[in-house]
Amino acid sequence: MMDYSKFAPFQGEEHASFLWSGNRGAALLIHGFPGTPAEVRGLGKIIHEAGWTAQGLLLPGFGADLPQLADRTADDWIAATVSALRQLRQDHEIVALIGYSMGGSVAINAALKERPDRLILIAPFWQLSGGWQGQLWPLLRLIFRSFKPFQRVDFSDPRARENIHRFIPAADLDDPEVQQGLREFQVPSRILDALRTVGLMAHRNADRLGVDGIILQGSADEVARASATRQLAARLGNRFDYQEIQADHLLVAEENPVFPLVRQRLLTALAEVAPPRVHLQGE
Repeated sequence: MMDYSKFAPFQGEEHASFLWSGNRGAALLIHGFPGTPAEVRGLGKIIHEAGWTAQGLLLPGFGADLPQLADRTADDWIAATVSALRQLRQDHEIVALIGYSMGGSVAINAALKERPDRLILIAPFWQLSGGWQGQLWPLLRLIFRSFKPFQRVDFSDPRARENIHRFIPAADLDDPEVQQGLREFQVPSRILDALRTVGLMAHRNADRLGVDGIILQGSADEVARASATRQLAARLGNRFDYQEIQADHLLVAEENPVFPLVRQRLLTALAEVAPPRVHLQGE
């Protein structure tokens, strides 16, 4: 395993959980894999500016606790989300749940235990692969106890460098020793077991939800493929509005050209269940 003390992954404040209070309903935002609340802070700001309480939850084993991720399970992620939902429900009449990427699968499973008033899924990831690799994963994980995600990375590629710096911002990617360390970095396959488990649970449980919601999906998404999301949408049924957008997986990135459309759809979905806004003195 990589020496995490040297590379210090996800140490910035932006990767921590956030809670911004408002005077309307509340929205709980769940990040993806292996992300942090930094992914959904842009959405959180929009929600808060509309008068809502916005909470971005750091799931167990992510962020600065990434070295412990292999010891976490899908049940840990679901339980943390359910607990946060119940806490928000104590102070808010209306509570929405928003899941991005893997957070979509976590959100579906949590919604079975603590029903939100609106469920919003953005590029929901539930399937490792629709091909033979996914079908053979139970066998492959017995053969390959770990994998090297950076083994073939091109360190001259600006987008690859940006993605790595989100993960380990202090890494000097021009240092040959650091490059070699990243290439040799091994991730236990049981981490993907948890990812696969939470996704399959979400797909299996989707037709039991009984919650209204929307799904926003990028047509060019190579992480959470549109074909897989259409399968999920079919199981969720006609209580969900499915919209496919000309975009990749990063629908929540503020610099993405489609982000204004995501913002509009998000606010519309929340407005449909929101109580009237109470204007505080001085507003």
